[in-house]
Amino acid sequence: MRRSPAPNGRPTTPAIRPAQNWIGLLFLLVFSHLRAQTPADIARLNQQITPITAVRAGSGFADLAPLAPIVASARVVGLGECTHGTHEVFQLKYRLLEYLVTQQGFNTLALEVDYGWGETLNEYIQTGAGDSLTVRKAAGFHIWDTTEFWDMVEWIRAYNKQHAAKIRYVGIDMQDSEPNLLRLEHFATERADTVLQRQVRNLGTYYSASSKASGNSKQRLLRLSDELVLHLQAVAAPAAIQQHGQVLRQRATEMNFWGRDQAMASNIAWVLQQEPTAKVVVWAHNDHIRRDEDQLRMGQCLTKQLGSAYVAVGFATGHGTASVFNPDGTAHALVLAPPIPNSFEMWLDQAALPNYFLNLRSAAAPDKWLTTRRKFRAIGHNERPGGANGQFAWYPPLPKAFDVLFYLHETSASQPYRAAHPAR
Repeated sequence: MRRSPAPNGRPTTPAIRPAQNWIGLLFLLVFSHLRAQTPADIARLNQQITPITAVRAGSGFADLAPLAPIVASARVVGLGECTHGTHEVFQLKYRLLEYLVTQQGFNTLALEVDYGWGETLNEYIQTGAGDSLTVRKAAGFHIWDTTEFWDMVEWIRAYNKQHAAKIRYVGIDMQDSEPNLLRLEHFATERADTVLQRQVRNLGTYYSASSKASGNSKQRLLRLSDELVLHLQAVAAPAAIQQHGQVLRQRATEMNFWGRDQAMASNIAWVLQQEPTAKVVVWAHNDHIRRDEDQLRMGQCLTKQLGSAYVAVGFATGHGTASVFNPDGTAHALVLAPPIPNSFEMWLDQAALPNYFLNLRSAAAPDKWLTTRRKFRAIGHNERPGGANGQFAWYPPLPKAFDVLFYLHETSASQPYRAAHPAR
């Protein structure tokens, strides 16, 4: 909350309204009266967990076999993460991708990166095409420019070289206009389409301008985006090229965080429409892949589209460090606060095994500890204020958010990618 200046130039402390006071007291009462876990809760947890013997890819799949009944009939599996910078979670997600591809027939990896950059990196994965600078930039966000991510990319490349059925990589986000405009500019030049060249140039001018906040400016952006979409349809551009226009229009209409989630779900739906045999693994934060109805998140949208054919896999950790990012894009290791009282992690951390997964579909009915709204670790790309409490957010009962939960007792920060370019 911003403070308004007093006549002497010093900030004044805003008065606390009675309604705000009551809301705060209500949260305190709810949090303080959550039932603490009992020895019976811990015993029941130990009966339900499945041990994880390794987090690294290439470790076999015997311990993952119990996942088969949950994911076998899925068309989309969302792999979440409790932070955007956890080494072991990234490794385990890479291992789960390996399992889903080789054991369950999944053939598409959809990442929380922009569609345009995803297309660039997919070309590199399929053919090795692209200069090193462009390929490195195609990671999309600095959070993915890690050793763990590029190890996974190179595994996909190697897999595709050895198999006729290829893994496709696709970006589903819509925050960066640059790669879409570059693709459309190239397409317009190839086709000598002067109308499209002008439209791309106008959009590029808009996005490079210093002021885009006014209502008139946003209306102009929407009009330019609509004209672009209609033109691509009129000239019967390939579906992948038309999708660049659709993503630019999504960016023009993005109003809030949840608008982005709806756009990502729409882009996954587009992938499924284009490839009827596609089985998609989605890589994103827990907050995006969760399927509860707290907000209109990507996972909730996918659940409405696909029903039980969408499976949400959450991740949690108790201790260690995670990479978070400074405003200049550099990373530092954030020490993870130990599980706070009455958080889900406080219960999960008391299991007999350090690393395991929990089938929340079967655990939901008998386990009272899971049926209450509690705090759950949720860290994005930067450090939030509030100390230990700032690392946790209110979550619904976990079985409403996820079908499966992986828990790792101790984790470490993701490793920045140091090489000049991906291995060739």
